[in-house]
Amino acid sequence: MWLIQLCTVLIYFLSILFMREYFDISLIDQVFFIKIGAITLITWAPLHFLSYMIDIVDPSEQKKVMDNV
Repeated sequence: MWLIQLCTVLIYFLSILFMREYFDISLIDQVFFIKIGAITLITWAPLHFLSYMIDIVDPSEQKKVMDNV
């Protein structure tokens, strides 16, 4: 999964590099990356928090066995 995400970011930045006439590069600054990070965190964090809570409340059989070992 991480490889796919890394490839997506790589393709995104390569497309900016090779298709400059379609992107306004002057808008990409520190604030742009802060906004992208905030949007990513807002959309990513609840799903992972929910997944973490589900693992705590209803652990898988494998986790139950490993906890007893």
